[in-house]
Amino acid sequence: MRALFYIVITLSIITMGLLTRLFLMKKEIKKISKQLQKYNNRLTDKKVDIALIDYDIENLGVDINKLIDLYVIEHQKRIRFEEEHKQAVANMSHDLRTPLTSILGYIQMAEDDDITEAEKNELISIANNRAKRLETLLKEFFELSVIESTDHQLKSERINLKEITIDVLMSFYDRFNEKNREPIINIPENEVFIISDDSAVTRTIENLVANAMNHSDGNIVIILEEKDSIARLIVKNAAYSLTEKDVNQMFDRFYMADQSRSGKSTGLGLSIAKSLMEKMNGTISGQLNDGQLSIICEWNAAKKQ
Repeated sequence: MRALFYIVITLSIITMGLLTRLFLMKKEIKKISKQLQKYNNRLTDKKVDIALIDYDIENLGVDINKLIDLYVIEHQKRIRFEEEHKQAVANMSHDLRTPLTSILGYIQMAEDDDITEAEKNELISIANNRAKRLETLLKEFFELSVIESTDHQLKSERINLKEITIDVLMSFYDRFNEKNREPIINIPENEVFIISDDSAVTRTIENLVANAMNHSDGNIVIILEEKDSIARLIVKNAAYSLTEKDVNQMFDRFYMADQSRSGKSTGLGLSIAKSLMEKMNGTISGQLNDGQLSIICEWNAAKKQ
């Protein structure tokens, strides 16, 4: 009988312990639930209190707080993306409306019976140039949309970055002559290889050189180097009127510093270069030192064969 009595007492103690633990766990879960409700209803910014009694529930609280942190980060990204999207749409609307209004204006003036044939031809020529700029803008915006789409995949193959750089610079030969410029080129004797897409690399370099030519009257410096397994292309040009703010925003869609709003570019060239570099798992950045703008592209160099 005494043995049975001890067994009953032991089972009762165990049962009471389990019930107490269950009660405390339910209490902690209700506590977490109330805190989450307050947070979800925006009644507080405080996360879950992790100073809890049960170790496992405390770990649950830690994981919930991590999830909240991720939510906050993603929410901020979404807000930032929406703001950038609104700004991009506003900029696009402005940049499309401006040349379109100009074209219509010149055409209307050309239809005036009081102007000479020479004046009419000049107005039509101006309208034609504005139309070509509008066409370029639409093509580049479409190109940027395609590049940034998830379906757009680039090739991944071993390519000679030195060879592509030289080819691009040769394609600008006539433009350099027209502007009476001689670029300063610093390219190593050895070949520089990367794993990437040749068309994307070519387009990126073309955009950087074109940007330098459009927005600088001074010398343009092109440097290609390979250091510590990094292939680096640098395009430098004089940019005395640029500010650090301009450099920080220069890769944004349609962004053009005030001094460059002359109709020479669409404001999409550097955005396209940035999107292509991201697709190629490379990096692109801008630096401003003593009035000299450097745009730097970096790729992982391919191993020597």
